[in-house]
Amino acid sequence: MLIAPAAETQCWLVDIVDATDVPLCGGKAAGLARLEQAGWAVPAAICVTTDFYRRWLAASGLAARMPAMLAGARDAASRRRILEEIRVRMEAAPLPDDLEVLLGDGIGRLQERPNGPLSVRSSGVDEDDHNASHAGIHSSLVVAGHDLPAIIAAIKTCWASPWTEAAWTYRERLDIPHSSVAMAVVIQRFVPAECSGVAFSADPLTNERMMVVIEAGWGSGAALVGGRMTPDEYRVSTNGAASLVVHRRTERQTTMTVWRDGRETAVPLDETRRERPVLDEGQVLQLARAVKLVERALGQPVDVEWVFDGRMFWAVQARPITALAAASRATPRRPRLWTRANLKEVFPELPSPLALSYLAISLNRMFRSYHAANGYSLPDGANLVSVIHGRPYLNLSLMQDLAIERGGNPAIVGRLLGGGSPAPPTSPVPAPPPRLSLRGHARLAREMLATFFRTPARGRRLFRIMRAEAALLASVSLEALDDSTLTAHFERLGASLLDETPLRRLHEVVSGQSRAYMVLEALLTAWIPTDADTVMKRLMTGLGTLPNVQMTYRLMELGALAAQDRRACAYFTAELGQDSLRGYADALAGTAVLRGLEAFLQEFGHRGPYESDVMSPRFAEDPAPVLRLIQLHVRAGARETAARHVADRRRVRRAAMAEVRRALHEGRGRLAFAAQWTVFSIVCNALQRLLALRDECRHVTTMLVAHIRRVVLEIGRRASRAGTLADPNDVFFLTWEEIPRILAERDGAWRAVTADRRRQRDRDMQAEAPDVVSDDGPAGGDIVMDAQESDELVGYGVSPGIVTGRIRVLHSIEGIGRLSGEIVVFPAIEPTLAPIFPLVGGFIAEMGGLLSHAAILAREYGLPAIVSVRDATRRLRDGDRVELDGTSGRIRVLERAG
Repeated sequence: MLIAPAAETQCWLVDIVDATDVPLCGGKAAGLARLEQAGWAVPAAICVTTDFYRRWLAASGLAARMPAMLAGARDAASRRRILEEIRVRMEAAPLPDDLEVLLGDGIGRLQERPNGPLSVRSSGVDEDDHNASHAGIHSSLVVAGHDLPAIIAAIKTCWASPWTEAAWTYRERLDIPHSSVAMAVVIQRFVPAECSGVAFSADPLTNERMMVVIEAGWGSGAALVGGRMTPDEYRVSTNGAASLVVHRRTERQTTMTVWRDGRETAVPLDETRRERPVLDEGQVLQLARAVKLVERALGQPVDVEWVFDGRMFWAVQARPITALAAASRATPRRPRLWTRANLKEVFPELPSPLALSYLAISLNRMFRSYHAANGYSLPDGANLVSVIHGRPYLNLSLMQDLAIERGGNPAIVGRLLGGGSPAPPTSPVPAPPPRLSLRGHARLAREMLATFFRTPARGRRLFRIMRAEAALLASVSLEALDDSTLTAHFERLGASLLDETPLRRLHEVVSGQSRAYMVLEALLTAWIPTDADTVMKRLMTGLGTLPNVQMTYRLMELGALAAQDRRACAYFTAELGQDSLRGYADALAGTAVLRGLEAFLQEFGHRGPYESDVMSPRFAEDPAPVLRLIQLHVRAGARETAARHVADRRRVRRAAMAEVRRALHEGRGRLAFAAQWTVFSIVCNALQRLLALRDECRHVTTMLVAHIRRVVLEIGRRASRAGTLADPNDVFFLTWEEIPRILAERDGAWRAVTADRRRQRDRDMQAEAPDVVSDDGPAGGDIVMDAQESDELVGYGVSPGIVTGRIRVLHSIEGIGRLSGEIVVFPAIEPTLAPIFPLVGGFIAEMGGLLSHAAILAREYGLPAIVSVRDATRRLRDGDRVELDGTSGRIRVLERAG
């Protein structure tokens, strides 16, 4: 049914079944109409049309002002100001009385029960289009009850959502005129979900048109879409064979999101549901048939978001699978690969549930926002981070696919980051890079030009702002805040840290080094084919004042100072037991060493082992790791001064630059040399600055993590005093969304939740967690080795040089005792272990890549290093004598320990 005023031709409200006109009702509403026509049950809904929107826009005066405002968005600063002004004006502009009456009547027709919640969802004209899905760009909200003022506020939030930085940039990348923006809104009955998920009529990752993929989880789909829950997966072949493959992910749900007390909230999942599949075979086949009917009705592959209320399935959204390639390029199914690369270096073996929740939210939002803003299409529902057996994994397949979309070689992801893909025939390699379209070339060119000319400056500016924010936060007296103010402080902190704009900028900075590296490697391989790899690694040293390197230099100086002070030397040369560590201040009282240590903690006190996890103590709280590092330097004696080391590494870098200059001179005329040297200088300079910014990023972001720890611990202490939690540290076993509720909901349920998660953590500790896994189980790496014991090991050489020495297998700073030139072997090099680098002859790690933290720091110290050496901690033993070649990535065992 269409509703319009008698004297007008506009249609202001449309029943969802009639909302097939995309310019009038938007893409989301039209998709729902097609779903209903294809036979799906769709919750009752109305569409507030673009005619309604334009009438309100004109009545508010914004329609007349908008062209001039948009014309004023000439640069980034003016654009941000104007977009904010548009959003503020939109959310403040009242609805004309006649439209409000009409809207109230329409909502009344949806009223199933007086206080039933309603979903209020954007439906842009270009939304859910086969060329532009706008996934995650526009707003959707749930309103408790039929509260007309709240519904109107939600509608205006949807109308304002196209005027964000992400939406603006997304339109620019797809050449969608800003003046064409028109936003319809869907108001729909909210269906309480027993379970929910997404059904894909074709596999979005492998392009298989004859494979339906269904993801399902308990509760509403908010946790699944947000990447906070790993769903069950069901695969149904539609090629005539009776084939149903059910795959339960190794990480099971422990909570489900439900509608309670006027909002969506997470509650513990009962044991019965936890142990059984979300869907039975009949339900899976029913969904598969239904999604294929929609595909036939729409004439293209689709994904359908569905909800099961305990009685029947409901469809709440349908859109084309925009990233699906042409059927002619389809490849055999390739299992999705997940790697612990990078994350294993900065998180403990089992991160806290709180850390896992904010990691998934921030990284998934960061990754999706950056790529959407730059015009790249991600598979619907694909996330960068997943949790398997309590450990975070990165989506290696997704990163490889994006390398292909940029016209690159997917194998580069494993080399740069770490991790790898199984060797054939276990799993087919990704399809070869496609020929880029003109638009693809233009998109890539924009991204690369930004990387070389804008990203380094943006990074420095971003980190200056973050440092200032961290300093301001550190001055807040949390103990003086009452419970509601403390909770509000946490929520404001979360809104700031998880805002898409800084997250997108952060991803631009930390991923820029990979793009710059690939370009420089390609240039040098073409220009200096015989020695490009070694020259590349020498160019990536002498980077200047990296915070991690400065931390090491300060500890070297403290070690030298302690060696010259009789009392300090006696303290550090003795065994440092727990009593000695606790009594360090008394033992060193009045010494220059203690003053230097206090200054060190003032600057680096926010750092600490596995510092990305908010549960991990900081150096300022527990200086024991710092004292042990100083002890190592005292016992080893002075090996090198910081100044001499810096000068040496700069000489290495300048020599590599001179070598490139000589190579480019040979056989080239003046103009050819000048052109190539200019290009090389620009790319090389950008790479060096971006590598330095990666280390700065680690230092600065941990300042903010340290403040989160302060806030959360204060909340935990108060909850423990109130009896809500058994122990203050139980707060780390809550999720990011649960923290704001803990001081308000003082009941026994939280004790049960945290106790259950501690038990799950104990179970996860016993589970095997390979560095690379696939959806089908454990996977190997790109580097394939004989299963039998061998006297030669292979990995990625990340820092050049050949060294011979004895092996020392280590797992943490505790128990090292003494180092004197050994070759150390670690599962992964945690960044705050870098201060041992001046004391060792080389290092080997089971995890890592060319651009991992440890590799950057190894090159800065001139330390031969090899990473991604599978099972190195098992295959090498203390006392083995080996030759390590950091250029070729080979380790040769010369003599086995007795």
